[in-house]
Amino acid sequence: MQLEQSFEVPYSLEAVWKALEDLRATATCIPGAEITNVEDNRKASGIFRVQLGPIKAAFAGEAEVTRDDATHSGIIKGAGRDGKNATRVNATVDYRLIAMDAAKTRIELKVDYGITGPLAQFSRGGIVKEIAGSITKMFATNLGKMLDSSAAPAVTGDARDATVATTPAAQVPAAEPQSLNFASLMLSLIWRRITGIFKSSQQ
Repeated sequence: MQLEQSFEVPYSLEAVWKALEDLRATATCIPGAEITNVEDNRKASGIFRVQLGPIKAAFAGEAEVTRDDATHSGIIKGAGRDGKNATRVNATVDYRLIAMDAAKTRIELKVDYGITGPLAQFSRGGIVKEIAGSITKMFATNLGKMLDSSAAPAVTGDARDATVATTPAAQVPAAEPQSLNFASLMLSLIWRRITGIFKSSQQ
């Protein structure tokens, strides 16, 4: 199955490209993701937690990243398995950065994925694309916050000798990993559909 998503962030292409190189920091922007080990910012292992109502799953797996500095594009290949219900997930993410102007960057994503096992039934239907869109929006919001934090000035030392410093993305405190709650996403999507129907009927 394949999904395509895109979003924009109010930062220069070079700033976004540099931020995405830090796998551990970037993972904190993905709802439910936790990186446990990184090798040269090219290979990583970790856990992706999801919650489907009463069902909880934790996919442990590995990912490998290749990046092309010349085209500001990259490929992420990963696979994971939930130890409790044996559901397996594999995905390949192609991403590309496009400079919209000096202070705005567009990120285009193409995702090929497959799910096998008990939870595969939840991957069927057009609702998956809407959920993916919601996840992408959350990632975009979190990425923006990470970039804001890394660019924020900090005062160090005595006030008389105050200096301005920047905090590298990797040093931005990461929130405790949370499970990605699909039930909440579903309710949000259903509510948007209902309000959309009412708006259409009033026009």
